[in-house]
Amino acid sequence: MEQFDDKNIMFSIINSESENGYKSYSIEVENKTGFELTHLIFNLSYPIKTANGTKSNPFVIEGRADNLAKPVNLKTGESTQFAIFAPINEVFANTDLLDFDNPIIELSGYVKEGNKEIPFKMAGALRVYVDKSN
Repeated sequence: MEQFDDKNIMFSIINSESENGYKSYSIEVENKTGFELTHLIFNLSYPIKTANGTKSNPFVIEGRADNLAKPVNLKTGESTQFAIFAPINEVFANTDLLDFDNPIIELSGYVKEGNKEIPFKMAGALRVYVDKSN
C-alpha cells in the first residue's frame, strides 16, 4: 500500500514582489502524494535575527487560496496558488531584526486515507522546499 510522504508536495514561487514597505508572494502548492489533502492552511513568517542565528517569529501571515474556496482541498495531481501579502512597515517596528531573505513556510491540513483524515504539518525555509521541488 502506498505511504503518504510530504516530499511529494511541491512548492513553486510564481511571483515575488517587494516595494514600499510590503512584500507579496504567489506560491503554488502541487499535490503529487497519491492522496487527497484537505483543509489546507498555508502560512509564511520571517525569522527573527538573533546573536547566533535566527529564531521563529510568532507573527505569521496566512496565505489566501486563489480560488478562495474554504476549505482548501487538493486531490492528487491538483495544484493551487496561495497569495501572501505582508505589510512589513505597518506591522513590524524594527525591520532590521527580520530575515526577509529566508521566509519560513508552514503547510498543514489532513491526508485522506480511506474514510480517515490524518493530520499533517510541514514547515521550513521556503527556499529549501522550492529547491527540492525543482
